[in-house]
Amino acid sequence: MSQSFLRTPFGRILLTALASISLSFATGRLSVASAQEATADPPAAETTEQESGEGSQTADTDAPSDAAPKESPGELSLDLDTTPADPGQNDLDEAAILRFEAKSQRELQAVERLLQSAVKKGLTGENAAFAKKMLGSVLLQKSQQLIAAMGQAGGNRPLALRDEALSTLEEAIKNDPELVEGYLLIARLNMLPGGDKQAITDATTKAIEILKDNPVERSAALVLRALTWGPGEDEKRMEDLNAAVRDDPENLEALRARAALRLQQDDVGGAIEDLELVLTKDPTNERVAQTVVQQLAEMDRVDDALELLSKALEAEPSEGLYRMRAILYRMQLKEDEALADLNKALAMQPKDPLALLSRAEIAISRQDVQAAKNDLRAAERIAPQVAGVEQAIFVRCLIAIEEGRMADAINEMKTLISRDPENAMRQLQLANLYLQDERPRKAIEVLTTILDRDPTNVSVLRSRADALLSVGEHREAINDYERALKAAGDDNESFDLSGLLNNLAWVLATSPQEGVRNGERAVELANRAVDLSQGEEPHILSTLAAAYAEAGDFDKAVEWSTKAVELGKQQEHHQIEQLEGELESYRAGKPWREKQETEENDVPILSPDDLIDT
Repeated sequence: MSQSFLRTPFGRILLTALASISLSFATGRLSVASAQEATADPPAAETTEQESGEGSQTADTDAPSDAAPKESPGELSLDLDTTPADPGQNDLDEAAILRFEAKSQRELQAVERLLQSAVKKGLTGENAAFAKKMLGSVLLQKSQQLIAAMGQAGGNRPLALRDEALSTLEEAIKNDPELVEGYLLIARLNMLPGGDKQAITDATTKAIEILKDNPVERSAALVLRALTWGPGEDEKRMEDLNAAVRDDPENLEALRARAALRLQQDDVGGAIEDLELVLTKDPTNERVAQTVVQQLAEMDRVDDALELLSKALEAEPSEGLYRMRAILYRMQLKEDEALADLNKALAMQPKDPLALLSRAEIAISRQDVQAAKNDLRAAERIAPQVAGVEQAIFVRCLIAIEEGRMADAINEMKTLISRDPENAMRQLQLANLYLQDERPRKAIEVLTTILDRDPTNVSVLRSRADALLSVGEHREAINDYERALKAAGDDNESFDLSGLLNNLAWVLATSPQEGVRNGERAVELANRAVDLSQGEEPHILSTLAAAYAEAGDFDKAVEWSTKAVELGKQQEHHQIEQLEGELESYRAGKPWREKQETEENDVPILSPDDLIDT
């Protein structure tokens, strides 16, 4: 037992107890409980007799008068402090002994009661400070037990336990104002729903002050406080995160949080710098990589995301990172690079169902249906539950489309929509499937539902206009085309403006319905479409020719129609026969008229239970 320990109050208490036990064994007449009696004065009568020296048969007359008495064989001599004890000393001593092995809630409560009693009875100086320190420790342990019970409690019980734990922690830090763990637990408990934001700030700030000489632990506390700052307090959040990184450059949580904040502030370079440090220290941390890759992709910084993943893969190859990079390559339509990364991922982990599903999607895009089916079946064999994930459902949908099983494809897409009813992209895909299956009126129903929520969605407006055109509702189609053009403006990157302009110009030039056509407007729109497509689309050149014919300029109509036919032959256009028919009409001085009238497919769609196994 070290001397430094013996100097502590707890050490002295244990020493006293051990000394009492030693005396008991040495003399055979003292119990543990009689330690204080062992140090008390002897009976008064004996003292008088010994002090007088008269009538004593054992007195050594030759010994000096101040000589120490001889010790009995085996007897232990202790120089114990005989200073009068504090009134609460006995309770404090008993609490200290019980505290040594107290673990259960009942044992901790017993120690707490003894300490409270000791303080109430009266303690002074070092004893008082020691009692409060010990009481803070006991209350901290008690709060930890309450927090652990929160995870197993049901109903409203977790909130009640949280409140009780907070109350206990407040009492703990009142007794021991330097109890760092108490402040940090108060902060974390207040992060739960219904917590007190100011209490979080106060507790973390106090912990940071106490930890001024412990930079690593202070760094963790700074990150905790940084997470508590609300909207409009980004400057405070950044100050805390910068301080956390300065205190502990190895704090990956601080680097991750600062990278996320930098991304929000459009400091992509700084964010990537932080994340490169994280991935250098923890190359296989796919959670970090996935978060930043997603954020960078949303910011249209796919190249930056690719660079980050490539550096991480250089540090340490990982199947997850390869799979992630493959997704980014697919976003850039780099199918070869994506396929190469998926093959690497599967070489490292052949039983990765997600990589197999991604490779199946690429196989479908290359019209290799059999390879797609093989990968889908392999993924489902490895993990049968994968059949229910969205990516697997989408793969089955794509396979059904390629095999011409439109009813199956429609059912699979409806399953996806049932999981996310507000997903406009999925609903638009369902509408397109209805159009492919010659069910335009069903498509119009779906598209109208989307437009009720988002009236200026350009893609949906154009799709509904195309569907309305196919059922002969030309005025309604023109209205949707015009709304789509207005919403799109001059944004040719986000939308297919040339296609939108072409379709509107076509119906204005060729509709058989009187009062719908407008030759001059059609010429204007078609010329813009030709410019945007750089004159490389035969059907757009054909639209410009039809517009000139409607405007009565048949020379221009023949000129542009001839170009359309020539370009169509070069490209082996699938509508070459119609293009040639249009040219003959213009040469004869007749405008072109076209009325699309799709007959609704009324064949019932099978239920999901009747789907053909792919």
